[in-house]
Amino acid sequence: MAEDDSSLSVEPDVSADWHRLAPMALVFLLLTAVQKFVRENLFMFAGAGFGVAVFDWISLREALLIACGLGLMGLVGTMIFHRRFRFRIEDDAVRVRRGLLEKKELRVRFARVQSVQINQPFYFKPFELVRFTLETPGGQEAEVELPGIPRRLAEQMRDHIVGLRRVQASQTRPVDVAAEQAQVPADPSGGDRLYEASTWRLFRHGLSSNQIWLLAGLAAWFFGTFSEQFGAWADRQGWLDLIDASVFQSLWLLLGALVVFGLGFLLLLSGLLSIIRFHDFRLSDLEDRLVGVGGLLNRQEQTVKREKITGLTLKQSGLGRLLSCWHIVVRQTSSVEQEMPGKKKSFIVPGLNEEDLGLIGALVPGWHFPERQQGIDARFRQIFWRRTAGLVFAVLGALVWFKEPGALFVSMVLIALLLMLAAIHLRWKQWGWSLDGRQLWIREGFLGHHFDVFDLDRVQQVQLRQSPYQRRHGLANLVLVLPQGLVTVPYLPVDEAVRLANQAIHSAETAALHRV
Repeated sequence: MAEDDSSLSVEPDVSADWHRLAPMALVFLLLTAVQKFVRENLFMFAGAGFGVAVFDWISLREALLIACGLGLMGLVGTMIFHRRFRFRIEDDAVRVRRGLLEKKELRVRFARVQSVQINQPFYFKPFELVRFTLETPGGQEAEVELPGIPRRLAEQMRDHIVGLRRVQASQTRPVDVAAEQAQVPADPSGGDRLYEASTWRLFRHGLSSNQIWLLAGLAAWFFGTFSEQFGAWADRQGWLDLIDASVFQSLWLLLGALVVFGLGFLLLLSGLLSIIRFHDFRLSDLEDRLVGVGGLLNRQEQTVKREKITGLTLKQSGLGRLLSCWHIVVRQTSSVEQEMPGKKKSFIVPGLNEEDLGLIGALVPGWHFPERQQGIDARFRQIFWRRTAGLVFAVLGALVWFKEPGALFVSMVLIALLLMLAAIHLRWKQWGWSLDGRQLWIREGFLGHHFDVFDLDRVQQVQLRQSPYQRRHGLANLVLVLPQGLVTVPYLPVDEAVRLANQAIHSAETAALHRV
Protein backbone atom coordinates (compact mmCIF):
# COMPACT_ATOMS: atom_id res chain seq x y z
CA MET A 1 0.00 0.00 0.00
CA ALA A 2 1.63 3.20 -1.19
CA GLU A 3 2.03 5.98 1.36
CA ASP A 4 3.07 9.62 1.01
CA ASP A 5 4.30 12.06 3.62
CA SER A 6 0.76 12.77 4.77
CA SER A 7 0.61 9.33 6.36
CA LEU A 8 2.98 10.62 9.02
CA SER A 9 0.19 12.62 10.62
CA VAL A 10 -1.34 11.68 13.92
CA GLU A 11 -4.48 10.41 12.23
CA PRO A 12 -4.83 6.87 10.95
CA ASP A 13 -4.56 6.27 7.24
CA VAL A 14 -8.24 6.89 6.49
CA SER A 15 -9.11 6.25 2.90
CA ALA A 16 -12.23 5.71 0.88
CA ASP A 17 -10.49 2.95 -1.06
CA TRP A 18 -10.93 -0.72 -0.32
CA HIS A 19 -7.71 -2.51 0.54
CA ARG A 20 -6.70 -6.11 0.02
CA LEU A 21 -4.66 -8.36 2.23
CA ALA A 22 -1.03 -8.98 1.38
CA PRO A 23 -0.26 -12.15 -0.62
CA MET A 24 1.49 -13.62 2.44
CA ALA A 25 -1.90 -13.66 4.15
CA LEU A 26 -2.59 -16.78 2.08
CA VAL A 27 -0.16 -18.68 4.31
CA PHE A 28 -2.04 -17.67 7.44
CA LEU A 29 -5.46 -18.41 5.94
CA LEU A 30 -4.32 -21.82 4.68
CA LEU A 31 -2.77 -22.79 8.03
CA THR A 32 -5.92 -21.65 9.83
CA ALA A 33 -8.09 -23.75 7.52
CA VAL A 34 -5.90 -26.83 8.05
CA GLN A 35 -5.95 -26.33 11.82
CA LYS A 36 -9.74 -26.03 11.82
CA PHE A 37 -10.14 -29.15 9.67
CA VAL A 38 -7.83 -31.21 11.89
CA ARG A 39 -9.51 -30.00 15.08
CA GLU A 40 -12.99 -30.83 13.82
CA ASN A 41 -12.15 -34.23 12.32
CA LEU A 42 -9.33 -35.59 14.49
CA PHE A 43 -11.56 -37.44 16.93
CA MET A 44 -13.62 -38.96 14.12
CA PHE A 45 -10.57 -40.49 12.41
CA ALA A 46 -8.58 -41.36 15.53
CA GLY A 47 -11.39 -42.60 17.75
CA ALA A 48 -13.43 -45.80 17.74
CA GLY A 49 -11.11 -47.48 15.25
CA PHE A 50 -12.55 -45.50 12.34
CA GLY A 51 -9.14 -44.42 11.07
CA VAL A 52 -7.80 -47.99 11.06
CA ALA A 53 -10.93 -49.19 9.24
CA VAL A 54 -10.50 -46.53 6.57
CA PHE A 55 -6.84 -47.42 5.94
CA ASP A 56 -7.76 -51.12 5.81
CA TRP A 57 -10.38 -50.29 3.19
CA ILE A 58 -8.21 -48.11 0.94
CA SER A 59 -4.55 -48.31 0.00
CA LEU A 60 -1.87 -45.82 0.94
CA ARG A 61 -1.77 -44.40 -2.59
CA GLU A 62 -5.52 -43.78 -2.57
CA ALA A 63 -5.24 -42.13 0.84
CA LEU A 64 -2.52 -39.81 -0.47
CA LEU A 65 -4.63 -38.95 -3.52
CA ILE A 66 -7.60 -38.11 -1.29
CA ALA A 67 -5.38 -35.97 0.94
CA CYS A 68 -3.96 -34.14 -2.09
CA GLY A 69 -7.47 -33.57 -3.41
CA LEU A 70 -8.66 -32.15 -0.12
CA GLY A 71 -5.55 -29.97 0.10
CA LEU A 72 -6.10 -28.65 -3.43
CA MET A 73 -9.74 -27.86 -2.67
CA GLY A 74 -8.70 -26.05 0.50
CA LEU A 75 -6.05 -24.07 -1.39
CA VAL A 76 -8.51 -22.98 -4.08
CA GLY A 77 -11.10 -22.00 -1.47
CA THR A 78 -8.51 -20.04 0.47
CA MET A 79 -7.39 -18.19 -2.67
CA ILE A 80 -10.99 -17.25 -3.50
CA PHE A 81 -11.59 -16.08 0.08
CA HIS A 82 -8.36 -14.04 -0.03
CA ARG A 83 -9.28 -12.45 -3.36
CA ARG A 84 -12.74 -11.40 -2.12
CA PHE A 85 -11.51 -10.07 1.22
CA ARG A 86 -11.58 -6.27 1.39
CA PHE A 87 -11.34 -3.79 4.23
CA ARG A 88 -11.67 -0.03 4.48
CA ILE A 89 -10.67 2.28 7.32
CA GLU A 90 -13.12 5.08 8.02
CA ASP A 91 -12.99 7.99 10.44
CA ASP A 92 -14.59 6.11 13.32
CA ALA A 93 -14.88 2.53 12.12
CA VAL A 94 -13.45 -0.26 10.04
CA ARG A 95 -15.51 -1.96 7.34
CA VAL A 96 -14.80 -5.50 6.15
CA ARG A 97 -16.17 -7.43 3.16
CA ARG A 98 -15.51 -11.14 3.06
CA GLY A 99 -17.03 -14.47 2.15
CA LEU A 100 -16.47 -17.51 0.00
CA LEU A 101 -19.87 -18.37 -1.46
CA GLU A 102 -21.81 -15.67 0.36
CA LYS A 103 -20.45 -12.15 0.64
CA LYS A 104 -20.76 -10.45 4.02
CA GLU A 105 -20.06 -6.88 5.05
CA LEU A 106 -19.25 -5.92 8.63
CA ARG A 107 -18.77 -2.46 10.12
CA VAL A 108 -17.31 -2.10 13.62
CA ARG A 109 -17.11 1.27 15.33
CA PHE A 110 -13.85 1.96 17.13
CA ALA A 111 -15.74 3.17 20.20
CA ARG A 112 -17.09 -0.37 20.70
CA VAL A 113 -13.67 -2.01 20.71
CA GLN A 114 -12.57 -3.35 24.09
CA SER A 115 -9.34 -5.11 23.10
CA VAL A 116 -6.79 -4.77 20.32
CA GLN A 117 -4.29 -7.48 19.41
CA ILE A 118 -1.37 -7.31 17.01
CA ASN A 119 0.25 -10.68 16.30
CA GLN A 120 3.30 -11.26 14.16
CA PRO A 121 3.91 -14.93 13.29
CA PHE A 122 7.46 -15.77 12.33
CA TYR A 123 6.56 -16.06 8.62
CA PHE A 124 5.17 -12.48 8.66
CA LYS A 125 8.23 -10.92 10.28
CA PRO A 126 10.51 -10.63 7.17
CA PHE A 127 7.73 -8.74 5.35
CA GLU A 128 6.79 -6.44 8.28
CA LEU A 129 3.25 -7.79 8.22
CA VAL A 130 1.00 -8.50 11.20
CA ARG A 131 -2.39 -9.92 12.08
CA PHE A 132 -4.64 -7.19 13.46
CA THR A 133 -7.57 -8.28 15.65
CA LEU A 134 -10.40 -6.31 17.24
CA GLU A 135 -12.68 -7.64 19.96
CA THR A 136 -15.96 -6.05 21.00
CA PRO A 137 -18.12 -6.65 24.11
CA GLY A 138 -20.25 -9.76 23.87
CA GLY A 139 -18.33 -11.45 21.07
CA GLN A 140 -17.24 -15.06 21.49
CA GLU A 141 -14.63 -14.71 18.76
CA ALA A 142 -12.68 -11.81 17.33
CA GLU A 143 -15.04 -9.38 15.62
CA VAL A 144 -12.52 -8.21 13.03
CA GLU A 145 -9.41 -10.09 11.93
CA LEU A 146 -7.08 -8.61 9.33
CA PRO A 147 -4.20 -11.01 8.66
CA GLY A 148 -1.32 -9.77 6.55
CA ILE A 149 -1.57 -5.97 6.82
CA PRO A 150 1.44 -3.63 7.20
CA ARG A 151 2.60 -3.11 10.77
CA ARG A 152 2.58 0.66 10.31
CA LEU A 153 -1.10 0.67 9.42
CA ALA A 154 -1.95 -1.66 12.31
CA GLU A 155 -0.13 0.57 14.79
CA GLN A 156 -1.92 3.66 13.46
CA MET A 157 -5.29 1.96 13.87
CA ARG A 158 -4.35 0.78 17.36
CA ASP A 159 -3.33 4.25 18.50
CA HIS A 160 -6.46 5.79 17.03
CA ILE A 161 -8.72 3.25 18.74
CA VAL A 162 -7.21 3.62 22.20
CA GLY A 163 -7.50 7.39 21.98
CA LEU A 164 -3.88 8.45 21.60
CA ARG A 165 -4.48 9.75 18.10
CA ARG A 166 -7.73 11.64 17.58
CA VAL A 167 -9.25 12.88 14.38
CA GLN A 168 -8.57 16.62 14.15
CA ALA A 169 -11.20 17.45 11.54
CA SER A 170 -13.47 19.26 14.01
CA GLN A 171 -10.66 21.37 15.43
CA THR A 172 -9.80 24.73 13.92
CA ARG A 173 -6.34 25.03 15.44
CA PRO A 174 -3.40 23.60 13.44
CA VAL A 175 -1.99 20.31 14.59
CA ASP A 176 1.61 20.19 15.74
CA VAL A 177 2.56 16.84 14.26
CA ALA A 178 6.00 16.70 15.88
CA ALA A 179 4.59 17.46 19.33
CA GLU A 180 1.80 14.92 18.97
CA GLN A 181 4.21 12.21 17.83
CA ALA A 182 6.52 12.98 20.74
CA GLN A 183 3.69 12.17 23.14
CA VAL A 184 2.97 8.83 21.48
CA PRO A 185 5.78 6.29 22.00
CA ALA A 186 6.75 4.40 18.87
CA ASP A 187 7.14 1.28 20.96
CA PRO A 188 3.77 0.43 22.58
CA SER A 189 5.60 -1.14 25.49
CA GLY A 190 7.68 1.99 26.02
CA GLY A 191 5.47 3.50 28.74
CA ASP A 192 5.82 2.89 32.44
CA ARG A 193 7.11 -0.66 32.74
CA LEU A 194 4.96 -2.50 35.30
CA TYR A 195 6.32 -6.03 35.04
CA GLU A 196 8.79 -8.20 33.16
CA ALA A 197 8.83 -11.99 33.24
CA SER A 198 12.14 -13.81 33.18
CA THR A 199 12.60 -17.16 31.44
CA TRP A 200 12.53 -19.02 34.76
CA ARG A 201 9.28 -17.33 35.74
CA LEU A 202 7.70 -18.33 32.44
CA PHE A 203 8.94 -21.90 32.79
CA ARG A 204 7.56 -22.03 36.32
CA HIS A 205 4.24 -20.68 35.04
CA GLY A 206 4.09 -23.53 32.55
CA LEU A 207 4.81 -26.08 35.28
CA SER A 208 2.05 -24.73 37.53
CA SER A 209 -0.59 -24.01 34.89
CA ASN A 210 -3.51 -26.33 34.26
CA GLN A 211 -2.37 -27.04 30.71
CA ILE A 212 -0.27 -29.90 32.10
CA TRP A 213 -3.49 -31.79 32.84
CA LEU A 214 -4.78 -31.03 29.36
CA LEU A 215 -1.58 -32.42 27.88
CA ALA A 216 -1.80 -35.45 30.17
CA GLY A 217 -5.40 -36.08 29.10
CA LEU A 218 -4.51 -35.84 25.42
CA ALA A 219 -1.51 -38.14 25.90
CA ALA A 220 -3.64 -40.71 27.75
CA TRP A 221 -6.32 -40.55 25.06
CA PHE A 222 -3.82 -40.97 22.23
CA PHE A 223 -2.00 -43.78 24.05
CA GLY A 224 -5.22 -45.64 24.83
CA THR A 225 -6.63 -45.25 21.33
CA PHE A 226 -3.58 -45.99 19.24
CA SER A 227 -2.11 -48.69 21.49
CA GLU A 228 -5.32 -50.70 21.16
CA GLN A 229 -5.39 -50.19 17.40
CA PHE A 230 -1.69 -50.99 17.07
CA GLY A 231 -2.09 -54.10 19.22
CA ALA A 232 -4.94 -55.38 17.05
CA TRP A 233 -2.95 -54.67 13.89
CA ALA A 234 0.20 -56.35 15.31
CA ASP A 235 -1.88 -59.38 16.28
CA ARG A 236 -3.19 -59.70 12.73
CA GLN A 237 0.37 -59.49 11.43
CA GLY A 238 1.47 -62.24 13.84
CA TRP A 239 4.04 -60.09 15.63
CA LEU A 240 2.77 -60.89 19.13
CA ASP A 241 3.64 -64.57 18.67
CA LEU A 242 7.29 -63.61 18.25
CA ILE A 243 7.49 -61.89 21.68
CA ASP A 244 8.89 -63.96 24.54
CA ALA A 245 6.45 -64.38 27.45
CA SER A 246 9.18 -63.48 29.97
CA VAL A 247 8.98 -59.90 28.75
CA PHE A 248 5.61 -59.46 30.47
CA GLN A 249 6.99 -60.41 33.91
CA SER A 250 8.28 -56.87 34.49
CA LEU A 251 5.30 -55.21 32.79
CA TRP A 252 4.16 -53.28 35.88
CA LEU A 253 7.66 -51.95 36.47
CA LEU A 254 7.84 -50.87 32.85
CA LEU A 255 4.45 -49.15 33.05
CA GLY A 256 5.48 -47.33 36.22
CA ALA A 257 8.68 -46.11 34.60
CA LEU A 258 6.72 -44.97 31.53
CA VAL A 259 4.26 -43.04 33.70
CA VAL A 260 7.05 -41.27 35.59
CA PHE A 261 8.94 -40.53 32.39
CA GLY A 262 5.77 -39.35 30.66
CA LEU A 263 4.83 -37.05 33.53
CA GLY A 264 8.32 -35.53 33.57
CA PHE A 265 8.22 -35.07 29.80
CA LEU A 266 4.80 -33.38 29.99
CA LEU A 267 6.01 -31.03 32.73
CA LEU A 268 9.02 -30.10 30.61
CA LEU A 269 6.82 -29.66 27.54
CA SER A 270 4.37 -27.48 29.47
CA GLY A 271 7.20 -25.24 30.67
CA LEU A 272 8.67 -24.93 27.17
CA LEU A 273 5.26 -24.11 25.67
CA SER A 274 4.85 -21.35 28.23
CA ILE A 275 8.23 -19.89 27.27
CA ILE A 276 7.31 -20.02 23.58
CA ARG A 277 3.96 -18.34 24.21
CA PHE A 278 5.14 -15.58 26.61
CA HIS A 279 8.82 -15.16 25.65
CA ASP A 280 10.21 -11.77 26.78
CA PHE A 281 6.84 -10.80 28.29
CA ARG A 282 6.54 -7.12 29.23
CA LEU A 283 3.58 -5.33 30.77
CA SER A 284 3.44 -1.56 30.30
CA ASP A 285 1.17 1.23 31.50
CA LEU A 286 0.27 3.89 28.93
CA GLU A 287 -2.09 6.00 31.04
CA ASP A 288 -5.55 4.84 29.92
CA ARG A 289 -4.47 1.46 28.55
CA LEU A 290 -2.45 -1.61 29.42
CA VAL A 291 -0.15 -3.23 26.89
CA GLY A 292 1.23 -6.74 27.14
CA VAL A 293 3.88 -7.90 24.65
CA GLY A 294 5.36 -11.37 24.43
CA GLY A 295 5.86 -14.46 22.32
CA LEU A 296 8.64 -16.26 20.48
CA LEU A 297 7.20 -17.76 17.29
CA ASN A 298 4.17 -15.48 17.38
CA ARG A 299 5.01 -12.06 18.81
CA GLN A 300 1.75 -10.83 20.29
CA GLU A 301 0.80 -7.38 21.50
CA GLN A 302 -2.44 -7.01 23.46
CA THR A 303 -3.91 -3.61 24.27
CA VAL A 304 -6.75 -3.19 26.76
CA LYS A 305 -8.47 0.03 27.76
CA ARG A 306 -8.73 0.41 31.51
CA GLU A 307 -12.34 1.56 31.20
CA LYS A 308 -13.16 -1.76 29.49
CA ILE A 309 -11.79 -3.90 32.34
CA THR A 310 -14.69 -5.58 34.16
CA GLY A 311 -12.66 -7.51 36.72
CA LEU A 312 -9.51 -9.44 37.54
CA THR A 313 -8.94 -13.12 38.26
CA LEU A 314 -5.97 -14.25 40.35
CA LYS A 315 -5.12 -17.94 40.07
CA GLN A 316 -2.66 -20.24 41.77
CA SER A 317 -2.83 -23.98 41.14
CA GLY A 318 -1.92 -26.63 43.69
CA LEU A 319 1.51 -27.06 42.12
CA GLY A 320 1.72 -23.28 41.92
CA ARG A 321 1.43 -23.10 45.71
CA LEU A 322 4.55 -25.24 45.98
CA LEU A 323 6.35 -23.04 43.44
CA SER A 324 4.83 -19.79 44.80
CA CYS A 325 3.60 -18.91 41.32
CA TRP A 326 0.51 -16.83 40.47
CA HIS A 327 -0.96 -15.39 37.32
CA ILE A 328 -3.55 -12.68 36.69
CA VAL A 329 -6.26 -12.72 34.03
CA VAL A 330 -7.73 -9.36 32.99
CA ARG A 331 -11.46 -9.91 32.46
CA GLN A 332 -13.65 -8.16 29.91
CA THR A 333 -17.19 -8.41 28.61
CA SER A 334 -17.99 -11.77 27.05
CA SER A 335 -21.13 -13.41 25.69
CA VAL A 336 -19.97 -16.78 27.06
CA GLU A 337 -21.55 -17.50 30.45
CA GLN A 338 -18.40 -19.11 31.81
CA GLU A 339 -15.42 -17.86 29.84
CA MET A 340 -12.26 -19.90 30.13
CA PRO A 341 -9.55 -17.63 31.52
CA GLY A 342 -6.87 -19.66 29.83
CA LYS A 343 -8.18 -19.03 26.34
CA LYS A 344 -5.63 -17.69 23.93
CA LYS A 345 -7.33 -14.30 23.61
CA SER A 346 -7.28 -13.69 27.37
CA PHE A 347 -4.99 -10.98 28.72
CA ILE A 348 -2.75 -12.97 31.07
CA VAL A 349 0.08 -11.71 33.28
CA PRO A 350 2.15 -14.89 33.94
CA GLY A 351 4.81 -15.96 36.45
CA LEU A 352 4.00 -13.70 39.41
CA ASN A 353 5.50 -14.16 42.87
CA GLU A 354 3.69 -13.50 46.14
CA GLU A 355 5.25 -10.05 46.44
CA ASP A 356 4.11 -9.16 42.90
CA LEU A 357 0.42 -9.17 43.86
CA GLY A 358 0.73 -5.45 44.52
CA LEU A 359 0.51 -5.20 40.73
CA ILE A 360 -3.28 -5.31 41.17
CA GLY A 361 -3.30 -1.66 42.20
CA ALA A 362 -1.28 -0.75 39.10
CA LEU A 363 -3.66 -2.60 36.79
CA VAL A 364 -6.78 -1.03 38.33
CA PRO A 365 -6.03 1.99 40.56
CA GLY A 366 -7.57 1.69 44.01
CA TRP A 367 -7.66 -2.10 44.13
CA HIS A 368 -5.50 -4.05 46.54
CA PHE A 369 -5.32 -7.60 47.84
CA PRO A 370 -7.50 -8.03 50.98
CA GLU A 371 -5.84 -8.97 54.24
CA ARG A 372 -8.80 -10.94 55.62
CA GLN A 373 -11.81 -12.70 54.14
CA GLN A 374 -14.98 -14.13 55.60
CA GLY A 375 -15.72 -17.81 55.12
CA ILE A 376 -19.02 -19.45 54.31
CA ASP A 377 -21.22 -21.39 56.71
CA ALA A 378 -19.90 -24.74 58.01
CA ARG A 379 -23.16 -26.42 56.98
CA PHE A 380 -21.75 -26.48 53.44
CA ARG A 381 -19.22 -29.02 54.67
CA GLN A 382 -21.66 -30.89 56.91
CA ILE A 383 -24.33 -31.49 54.26
CA PHE A 384 -21.83 -32.77 51.70
CA TRP A 385 -20.12 -34.93 54.31
CA ARG A 386 -23.45 -36.54 55.19
CA ARG A 387 -24.51 -37.08 51.59
CA THR A 388 -21.16 -38.53 50.53
CA ALA A 389 -20.82 -40.83 53.54
CA GLY A 390 -24.46 -41.91 53.28
CA LEU A 391 -24.12 -42.80 49.61
CA VAL A 392 -20.88 -44.74 50.12
CA PHE A 393 -22.20 -46.70 53.10
CA ALA A 394 -25.45 -47.46 51.26
CA VAL A 395 -23.56 -48.92 48.30
CA LEU A 396 -21.19 -50.80 50.58
CA GLY A 397 -24.12 -52.17 52.61
CA ALA A 398 -25.83 -53.40 49.44
CA LEU A 399 -22.64 -55.18 48.38
CA VAL A 400 -22.32 -56.81 51.80
CA TRP A 401 -25.97 -57.92 51.67
CA PHE A 402 -25.79 -59.54 48.24
CA LYS A 403 -22.14 -60.57 48.15
CA GLU A 404 -19.61 -60.46 50.93
CA PRO A 405 -16.68 -58.31 49.74
CA GLY A 406 -13.12 -58.95 50.77
CA ALA A 407 -11.33 -57.01 53.48
CA LEU A 408 -9.04 -55.40 50.91
CA PHE A 409 -12.00 -54.06 48.94
CA VAL A 410 -13.66 -52.63 52.06
CA SER A 411 -10.40 -50.98 53.12
CA MET A 412 -9.99 -49.36 49.71
CA VAL A 413 -13.57 -48.04 49.83
CA LEU A 414 -13.04 -46.57 53.31
CA ILE A 415 -9.77 -44.94 52.24
CA ALA A 416 -11.53 -43.46 49.21
CA LEU A 417 -14.29 -42.16 51.50
CA LEU A 418 -11.74 -40.46 53.75
CA LEU A 419 -10.12 -38.83 50.73
CA MET A 420 -13.49 -37.53 49.52
CA LEU A 421 -14.30 -36.12 52.96
CA ALA A 422 -10.91 -34.41 53.05
CA ALA A 423 -11.54 -32.95 49.59
CA ILE A 424 -14.90 -31.56 50.75
CA HIS A 425 -13.20 -29.97 53.75
CA LEU A 426 -10.56 -28.34 51.55
CA ARG A 427 -13.24 -27.08 49.19
CA TRP A 428 -15.24 -25.55 52.06
CA LYS A 429 -12.16 -23.97 53.60
CA GLN A 430 -11.23 -22.22 50.34
CA TRP A 431 -14.60 -20.46 49.94
CA GLY A 432 -14.59 -16.87 51.17
CA TRP A 433 -15.48 -13.28 50.33
CA SER A 434 -14.49 -9.74 51.25
CA LEU A 435 -16.09 -6.36 50.52
CA ASP A 436 -13.58 -3.52 50.35
CA GLY A 437 -15.48 -0.35 49.52
CA ARG A 438 -17.00 -1.03 46.11
CA GLN A 439 -14.72 -3.98 45.34
CA LEU A 440 -16.04 -7.46 46.05
CA TRP A 441 -13.48 -10.25 46.36
CA ILE A 442 -14.62 -13.87 46.02
CA ARG A 443 -12.25 -16.73 46.85
CA GLU A 444 -12.63 -20.37 45.91
CA GLY A 445 -10.46 -23.31 44.97
CA PHE A 446 -9.43 -26.78 46.02
CA LEU A 447 -5.69 -27.33 46.31
CA GLY A 448 -4.94 -23.94 44.81
CA HIS A 449 -6.41 -20.46 45.01
CA HIS A 450 -8.86 -18.65 42.75
CA PHE A 451 -9.79 -15.00 43.43
CA ASP A 452 -12.30 -12.90 41.49
CA VAL A 453 -12.48 -9.15 42.09
CA PHE A 454 -14.81 -6.61 40.50
CA ASP A 455 -16.66 -3.38 41.23
CA LEU A 456 -20.22 -3.80 42.47
CA ASP A 457 -21.48 -1.36 39.83
CA ARG A 458 -20.53 -3.96 37.21
CA VAL A 459 -23.26 -6.32 38.44
CA GLN A 460 -26.00 -6.78 35.84
CA GLN A 461 -28.28 -9.20 37.70
CA VAL A 462 -28.56 -10.62 41.22
CA GLN A 463 -30.07 -13.98 42.19
CA LEU A 464 -30.72 -15.50 45.61
CA ARG A 465 -31.17 -19.26 45.52
CA GLN A 466 -32.27 -21.50 48.38
CA SER A 467 -32.67 -25.24 48.65
CA PRO A 468 -35.10 -26.71 51.22
CA TYR A 469 -32.13 -27.47 53.48
CA GLN A 470 -30.90 -23.88 53.20
CA ARG A 471 -34.34 -22.45 53.96
CA ARG A 472 -34.54 -24.45 57.18
CA HIS A 473 -31.19 -23.07 58.35
CA GLY A 474 -31.50 -19.48 57.07
CA LEU A 475 -28.90 -19.78 54.30
CA ALA A 476 -28.80 -18.78 50.64
CA ASN A 477 -26.55 -18.86 47.57
CA LEU A 478 -25.73 -15.44 46.13
CA VAL A 479 -25.34 -15.47 42.32
CA LEU A 480 -24.06 -12.34 40.58
CA VAL A 481 -24.28 -11.95 36.80
CA LEU A 482 -21.34 -9.92 35.49
CA PRO A 483 -20.30 -8.88 31.97
CA GLN A 484 -17.65 -11.62 32.03
CA GLY A 485 -19.89 -14.39 33.43
CA LEU A 486 -21.35 -15.70 36.68
CA VAL A 487 -19.84 -15.70 40.16
CA THR A 488 -21.38 -17.48 43.15
CA VAL A 489 -20.97 -17.26 46.90
CA PRO A 490 -22.72 -20.30 48.45
CA TYR A 491 -24.11 -20.86 51.94
CA LEU A 492 -24.25 -17.28 53.16
CA PRO A 493 -26.59 -16.20 55.98
CA VAL A 494 -29.76 -14.86 54.38
CA ASP A 495 -29.41 -11.42 55.94
CA GLU A 496 -25.83 -11.11 54.68
CA ALA A 497 -26.77 -12.32 51.18
CA VAL A 498 -29.69 -9.85 50.99
CA ARG A 499 -27.45 -6.99 52.15
CA LEU A 500 -24.84 -7.77 49.48
CA ALA A 501 -27.53 -8.14 46.82
CA ASN A 502 -29.13 -4.79 47.69
CA GLN A 503 -25.76 -3.07 47.78
CA ALA A 504 -24.85 -4.48 44.37
CA ILE A 505 -28.15 -3.36 42.84
CA HIS A 506 -27.82 0.11 44.40
CA SER A 507 -24.25 0.48 43.11
CA ALA A 508 -25.27 -0.54 39.60
CA GLU A 509 -28.29 1.78 39.53
CA THR A 510 -26.41 4.81 40.85
CA ALA A 511 -23.25 4.31 38.79
CA ALA A 512 -22.28 7.45 36.89
CA LEU A 513 -21.34 5.44 33.82
CA HIS A 514 -22.01 1.88 32.70
CA ARG A 515 -18.59 0.96 31.33
CA VAL A 516 -19.54 -2.19 29.44
